Amino acid sequence: MRYTTYRYNVHTCQYERVKISAKDVIWYVLGLAVTGACMLVGILLLHDFIVNTDNERSLRRENRALKEHHAILSKELDELQPVLTSLQQKDRMLHARFFGSPPEIPKQNVDRASKEKLLLADANSFRDQVSRMKQTSDKLIERSSATNRHFGHSLELDMTDIAAMDSWPTLQPVSPWQADRLISGFGMRINPFHKGLYDHLGVDVAMPRGTPVIATASGVVRELKRSLLQAGYGNYIEIDHGHGLVTRYAHLEDIHARYGAKVKKGEIIGTIGTSGGSVAPHLHYEILRNAKNVNPIHYMVEGISSAEHHHLTLLSHKQNQSLD
Repeated sequence: MRYTTYRYNVHTCQYERVKISAKDVIWYVLGLAVTGACMLVGILLLHDFIVNTDNERSLRRENRALKEHHAILSKELDELQPVLTSLQQKDRMLHARFFGSPPEIPKQNVDRASKEKLLLADANSFRDQVSRMKQTSDKLIERSSATNRHFGHSLELDMTDIAAMDSWPTLQPVSPWQADRLISGFGMRINPFHKGLYDHLGVDVAMPRGTPVIATASGVVRELKRSLLQAGYGNYIEIDHGHGLVTRYAHLEDIHARYGAKVKKGEIIGTIGTSGGSVAPHLHYEILRNAKNVNPIHYMVEGISSAEHHHLTLLSHKQNQSLD
């Protein structure tokens, strides 16, 4: 039932009907809206504090697991980091000692997708992944410990071993060195004269006439020959480095060493030419170990990076025609 409101008018001494204005209606509606909104917010907050859905409980468990395992992983990573840093430093030191240049450090790409996948996984998947990561870290620690023991006990070097290492012909035989100038490698190649296959006992480095040829290791000149014949090695030098290692430098133009002389690693012993059976100016370089020819590429490691040596190896494997 609708009620009508009246108000006493003192001027007319009568009760007059109260009229509802548009302003009153607006204020009434706004009051209802604000009251309803406040009640809704209160109900939602009360619902959030009192009622927990399955999804909310799962998210809370995941947050607790993240906090717990993050601390564990952070501790293990902190323990692994000094070990990895020490191993990297030792690796760089050994590489520089053996090869004369620091190793190339590959650029590490951060796998952000895996990290995002790990953070977005549910609780069970997260625990599985964390368990696998822990197993991997344990294996790395065990492997590093075994490697340290191996290097510490199995790879001991005495003065004889150090002397033998110093006799290795690890330099490149031409100065300045250009890897792309290696024309023919060790093994079966095509002979430039009769075009048949034969066993090429060294490597051919094509350089301009007069390019310096250097001793790849310290030693004693045990054989030196000058020849005008258009066949064979032509002018060549053999250096005995001890411990069964001998290097041979053939097809030289000039010889700057003398028989029986002691030469130092890197010392100029001659220049590139075309003497003997040669079709172009180049150096034919051989390494003999215990009187048997071996692949010189395996020894030419000093002063170049691992990537450059790999490129050199690929060039030496090309099945092409030699220059002698």
